[in-house]
Amino acid sequence: MLPKKRRREFPNSEGYLIVQNFFPVKEITRARTAQNDYYQGESNRTPDFQWPHPRPCKARTRKHPYASFFRTEFETLLRDGRLATLLHETFALKQIRFWHDQLLYEEPRPSGKIDYHWHREQSRWLTCRATKMLTAWIPLIDFTSEMGPITIMADDQPRRMVLNAGDLVLFDSRTLHGNPPNFGDQPRRALATHFASADLTYRSNGKFSHVNERTVRKINGIPDFQDPFVCPILS
Repeated sequence: MLPKKRRREFPNSEGYLIVQNFFPVKEITRARTAQNDYYQGESNRTPDFQWPHPRPCKARTRKHPYASFFRTEFETLLRDGRLATLLHETFALKQIRFWHDQLLYEEPRPSGKIDYHWHREQSRWLTCRATKMLTAWIPLIDFTSEMGPITIMADDQPRRMVLNAGDLVLFDSRTLHGNPPNFGDQPRRALATHFASADLTYRSNGKFSHVNERTVRKINGIPDFQDPFVCPILS
């Protein structure tokens, strides 16, 4: 990892932070096997909230929420305290709350239009109020530029995050980013996981909603984004 002082400065000046060799490669290999099992409809744990169990999936592009609540391999990566400690050190937050996760897969294509689908996470979290909201993007294989890894706009220049299995990139909800198509020679596999400061709460925003509003408990009819089963405090 980078020295602590550098870790704190880098996200503020560039909007993202690459951490190399954060997870052991063997652990990422187990997660990749778990991804294959997940796409066969296999789970080895059950969440404490209502969400459909995985079903066999052969789609060319796949984005599955709550995968870490159905496979212990993903749960360990995302919620065993290592990422929370890194976020503490990097952003000086007192407590870290888990917000959401997505298991990502995209098969390669031979050619086509390059569309980055640029966005900021804050545009998708309009019903969230928090001091800080953060994302960790975790490759489950070694990436090449051609595979269309997550790309971040920094200093008006797009930078493709060419990372290896075991690395990760952190960025906050204001960071402009996107995913170009996969023109590589193998499927693009990754975990995207999102965190928030402990003060995360719900706020109404017209017709906009987030999938977590369907799974968290309701208090007086209001979604509770501090639900300990869906959005637990990690440290």
